[in-house]
Amino acid sequence: MRKDSRHPDRDDPQMLTFLCNAKGEVLGASPRAQERFPAAGHNRLDERIASVLNTETAQRLAVTLTEGRETVLDGHLDDRPIRLHVVPMGGDTHLATIEEMTPPTGALDSLTGLPDRRAMTRRIREVRESGHNGYRLLLADIDRLKTVNDYLGNHVGDHLIRSLAVGLQDSLPDNVFVARWSGHEFMLLVPPEIAAGIDEIAEQVRQVAADVRLNEAADIPRLGAVTLSIGHAALEAGNVSRLTPRDSLSAMNAAVYEAKRTGRDRAVDADRLRHPSVYTTGGALDRAIHEGRIVAASQPIVDLQSGEVVADETLARMMTPDGEILPAARFIEAAARLQMAHRIDYEIINQTISNCASTISHRPMAHFVNISGDFLHHPELMEKIIISAQNACDCENQFGAEEPKPLVLEMTEREVLDDTGHAIEALKPLTDFGIRLALDDFGSGYSSYRYLLDMPFTFLKIEGALVQHIHENSRARKIVQHIQSMAADLGLTTVAEFIADQRTADMLREMGIDWGQGFHFGHPEIVRPIDLSDDQRSRHA
Repeated sequence: MRKDSRHPDRDDPQMLTFLCNAKGEVLGASPRAQERFPAAGHNRLDERIASVLNTETAQRLAVTLTEGRETVLDGHLDDRPIRLHVVPMGGDTHLATIEEMTPPTGALDSLTGLPDRRAMTRRIREVRESGHNGYRLLLADIDRLKTVNDYLGNHVGDHLIRSLAVGLQDSLPDNVFVARWSGHEFMLLVPPEIAAGIDEIAEQVRQVAADVRLNEAADIPRLGAVTLSIGHAALEAGNVSRLTPRDSLSAMNAAVYEAKRTGRDRAVDADRLRHPSVYTTGGALDRAIHEGRIVAASQPIVDLQSGEVVADETLARMMTPDGEILPAARFIEAAARLQMAHRIDYEIINQTISNCASTISHRPMAHFVNISGDFLHHPELMEKIIISAQNACDCENQFGAEEPKPLVLEMTEREVLDDTGHAIEALKPLTDFGIRLALDDFGSGYSSYRYLLDMPFTFLKIEGALVQHIHENSRARKIVQHIQSMAADLGLTTVAEFIADQRTADMLREMGIDWGQGFHFGHPEIVRPIDLSDDQRSRHA
């Protein structure tokens, strides 16, 4: 049970009080002090309480006792700030009292009275700078708090938060430092001596939420049980400015996200997650965009009838600071979840336009680029793309005002699933300019016929899984043949993906498929590798 020691009574037997002589030897101690700091072969006060004082402060304590003067020293006990009062009592004796300190007013959360985010951040920094390992951090996120606020009112949400704060203080061990981390989150700093029981502590926290009652007032409708999504991770000592994939806060957020993804009302150990945090990946991605390390990789697209390269697809790659090239599968999910996909789209489209300009003297080719649904919500980027195309390729002169332009934007049915009307309206400036559209992964998910009806597509890219099975699966062959017949009737150019060998290419050619793409014709290759020298980095900074 957590005891409120903000206003301690010096006569309280639960106080940590010692009576010492001028040599610093303990002559007597209160019951709690004796229990918390047993002699264990050390009878000097500075030795017995060495764990709560740094070396310099312990030395000052020894000098203070010898000189017989009153002093006040600061330290930490069980991860909470304490103050050691040393008062001369006469006759070469001193009374030393350890008092738990109330954090500064600015470091208390006004709703709960708990330490706030700044106080927790300060404690985390102190632990990491101390070099002590074995601590764990636990983050508890209130599930569906917005529903409580919107449906029952903010006053009920505040009641929930206050109840959780009281429950955590009452049920957790005294040496767990509890803070309100954000509007809907509490954070716990668990010391090494009990960190091995983190699963039990997480279950205690979960049970505190389960015990909160929102329906005590007659005017409050029923709204299920209060639940928490919990993540916990090891707090590593070291350079506090270093952010790595193992950074505790990022890992903990990833664990909370996983707890929510898998059903809420549970705890997840970040150390058991198989993949890097989406936030860590997002941070690395943001820096890569800022430093110009999102690069284009080009894969050829071949006319299956003539065997000539008639187009290419530009794919996004991320280059790490040490030069490693990462495929889109390593970062595209984080980009989508954190609404960063439009920034990748814009980078790759601009690089494609630049590549178009550099090869404009050769036979014109179509350049396919994938775009996300996120991109459709950024009309300002579409305007910039048109300006870039006009400036780089001089499209009006090279292709004529009414001719289609080399750039082809690919999208899957997922990108236009919710609102084809919005997609058409958003893309209209680009299509009016002459940029063409391709429906990607046709045949992979929901029926795509609606999108063929509504959207002004020029190209139809056939789902690679169908292409891969046309050898041994007659149904796959019939589906691909049907797609080709329909596309021909609609005047669409078909592109088969995932062609891995000549046999597949021959079968597709016989079916009448127009173009083909896959490793058989070429792997994606970086169009313009960038120089990661210091000068280059400074230009991108």
